[in-house]
Amino acid sequence: MTDNRTSPALVPAPRTHRRVTATPVAVRASIRARIEARIHANKLDAALAVGAPTPPGSAIAVRADRLTSASERHAIARTLRRAVRDAASDIWQISARVPLHRKNIDECRELIEAIAQRLHAPAPVSARGMARLSRLIGDGCGPLYAMGRGDLAGRLGAALAAL
Repeated sequence: MTDNRTSPALVPAPRTHRRVTATPVAVRASIRARIEARIHANKLDAALAVGAPTPPGSAIAVRADRLTSASERHAIARTLRRAVRDAASDIWQISARVPLHRKNIDECRELIEAIAQRLHAPAPVSARGMARLSRLIGDGCGPLYAMGRGDLAGRLGAALAAL
């Protein structure tokens, strides 16, 4: 004979309403978004520098995550400190690098050091400020470099405020 009784272990528990939390769910970016973020880094930095939104999983979100990573923060701080050190040096070296605007850098030495300290601090930084710094360093025609134009103190101050 068969037993028609069910074991209590096999009876499903009654369904209850699940509590909805406000915590964001991490969305892993597709390989395409990650490749686009790498290829179009300059264009994405320009958008981030003016405060463009970063939808989860998009190329711009991938770029924003990269810019705010600890390794990128330390790399930008190192680059800025190297610029100060090289600008203060009396030794002229022949190099393939774009020559620095020594006068501009010397005038902004304290501001550059404040930015470097902020980048090494454990507090989070914004993608907007990091994008501004990345663009400043990567723009060979900008005020950080000898043939560049613009207000280095103004651009550094805006980047520090955005951090």
